[in-house]
Amino acid sequence: MNPIPSILVTGATGNIGQALVAQLKRDAADLEVIAASPKGESLAQAPGRALNLLDPASAQAAMQGIDRLFLVTPAHPDMEAMTTNAVKAAQSAGVQHIVRVSGAGADAASDIAIARLQGRCDQIVIDSGLPYTLLRPKNFMQNFTTFLRDMIRAGTVYSSQGEGKVPFIDARDIAAVAATVLQAPPAHAGQAYTLTGPEALTNAEALAVIAREIGRSVALVPIGEEQAIDGIRQAGMPESMVQAMSSLNRVIAAGWVAEVTDDVPHLLGRPARVWADFVAEHRSAW
Repeated sequence: MNPIPSILVTGATGNIGQALVAQLKRDAADLEVIAASPKGESLAQAPGRALNLLDPASAQAAMQGIDRLFLVTPAHPDMEAMTTNAVKAAQSAGVQHIVRVSGAGADAASDIAIARLQGRCDQIVIDSGLPYTLLRPKNFMQNFTTFLRDMIRAGTVYSSQGEGKVPFIDARDIAAVAATVLQAPPAHAGQAYTLTGPEALTNAEALAVIAREIGRSVALVPIGEEQAIDGIRQAGMPESMVQAMSSLNRVIAAGWVAEVTDDVPHLLGRPARVWADFVAEHRSAW
């Protein structure tokens, strides 16, 4: 192990990764933080490394000299291959701990496509023999400032999720949990944490908060699952990802995602961020 433990943050330019790099640079002066992304740019005074998880050689090069790995893989048909490449490279490089961002309900044996995919990726990490921690968040608050932003700006959001409630979580809280784990990994070895915000909201309730904040109406239009699938396909998603995202819509509509957990306050010693505060902070997005 290096005299100063090193952390490789994959997905460093994403919502979680950016916040994690910034927090570690601020709070963990005794750790070397390296930001991994496709272009390898530096971030928040952290040196960058190029990383393409679809390329085993790139993964091997990026992991050299790394002690702790923060692993996030994008929604991609080859997510399992990406995870495998990262884990094999971590094993070869002597990485001491992997923190993987998974998803709530991950289970390799699940009948739900998205849960099955995340569960298979989790199992790759578990089977590696390396110490690990799994972070399993529910839907991000940031989805409203990214995927749903243009519909909100236009004043109409189409959804097949019905009256299903979701305890949306701020990606920065996921990053804060990851920072906590990465600074003291032995205390969290073998654990899987389900990360949520403090309240479960329907899409209609969440949009009503945005509407009040921006001072104009945002309508929610219910659509059928087939319409939702057509929309996902038109956005250019590969078929395996279409099925995964469709399965997520169905479990939300069925009310299976509504449970709030106390893992975030337990790990951080403070409450998770609330939706109204997130909306006020991000009102310029809409």
